[in-house]
Amino acid sequence: MEHKIEISRKVFEENFMIAKKAFVLNTSLEASACAAAFIGNNQPTSAEAMKEAKKILGKNASVLTTLGGGNCRQVVIATLAQSSDPESAMEKIKKIYKGLDKKFFKSDYLVLAATMIYRACNEKDYDKYIKRTREIYKLIRHDHPFITGSEDITNCVVMALTDVDPEVIAHNTEECFTALKKVFWGGNKIQYMACVASVFGGEPDDKAAEIRKAYELLKGEGVRFDSDAFGIVAAVGLLVREEDKKAICKRIRKLSDEMKTIRGMGAWGAGKRIRNILSCAIVLDAYTGGSDMGRSSVINSIISTIIAIEIAACAAAASAAASSASASC
Repeated sequence: MEHKIEISRKVFEENFMIAKKAFVLNTSLEASACAAAFIGNNQPTSAEAMKEAKKILGKNASVLTTLGGGNCRQVVIATLAQSSDPESAMEKIKKIYKGLDKKFFKSDYLVLAATMIYRACNEKDYDKYIKRTREIYKLIRHDHPFITGSEDITNCVVMALTDVDPEVIAHNTEECFTALKKVFWGGNKIQYMACVASVFGGEPDDKAAEIRKAYELLKGEGVRFDSDAFGIVAAVGLLVREEDKKAICKRIRKLSDEMKTIRGMGAWGAGKRIRNILSCAIVLDAYTGGSDMGRSSVINSIISTIIAIEIAACAAAASAAASSASASC
């Protein structure tokens, strides 16, 4: 496991620096999202592949109408850069996006959801998983209309990819939500954890207890997350065996500290909370061996969390700029 963690850390650093250099205006947050999409690879990408992917996306960005100036485009670029036929990959992502766009309101998360489905599914199954994602979203929103929003679309993709009947997995999510309410507070935070917990077997109360243990261990190590990243706490709680939890949480904290030395990942760059998210992704990938459905779902969930934080940061910056402009009038 240690060997895999070290390889992944080095590959992440190289991809992070390539992303920073490939795009002059790229922020550390965008670069971390881009590099996160390569987690699990044993070799870094090339600046040439990244730039070619950027050109291909640029030609097609008008179709993906929610891309704007940043947000999810970095994950799309990373996905295209990994493909042996990036033009074909772009066409497939567009196809999935158009299918999702017919069933959901427009948001940055649709592009990310399309990319997640492309990465996980065969082309013949695209319509199936688009339909399943919509069905699960409607059920979750019915149960929690006031806390279910566009950011939950990616969680619904993760659940759709399990192939469990939508009614069943939505019921599982609600049972996990009820169990988690006994040991956590905050509706959105609990929903993020419940969505992740629903893809794992076991009794809801037992899963909630394991998630709480992971939370306490991570907190004890100084590894903290914002509310929209609490799905990662659920991942640690349910992917890691009881006897390994303490050591894994320590290793996550250690890796987060190590990544602070990467230029752009310190306090003035991506920051500690992003390092914590990335450290969880790398350590969990190494721990699970990068081979099971749980790993795939969790890594997708972690990437979506980084994007969620970026979107929130962009929205906050836009709001601050608007307020400043209004005040100066």
